[in-house]
Amino acid sequence: MGSRQQEWESRGLRPRELVRCIVTGHRGRFGIDVEIISPDIPERLAFIDLVLLAEPGEQIDPVDFPPVGSSIEAVTVDIMPDGELRLDATPSAVRGCK
Repeated sequence: MGSRQQEWESRGLRPRELVRCIVTGHRGRFGIDVEIISPDIPERLAFIDLVLLAEPGEQIDPVDFPPVGSSIEAVTVDIMPDGELRLDATPSAVRGCK
């Protein structure tokens, strides 16, 4: 078993898994911080990059970010080298996992 697979398993997740999150903050013009509330996993914090909040070609600005405290669905995408979990909240990605 590869180390990437082990890293996903240690988090209780798998790539391209649908999750429910609460927006916990806005990271300037870069995207949003979220806490995963479902499934119930040990490490719940994640980040959604600005370009993964809207469909390709759609313009999104920080004023369009979901408000802090709102609930959104997203899809697990990657675990960055620093350990940060990245999610995709584009409508097409979420639809593709339902």
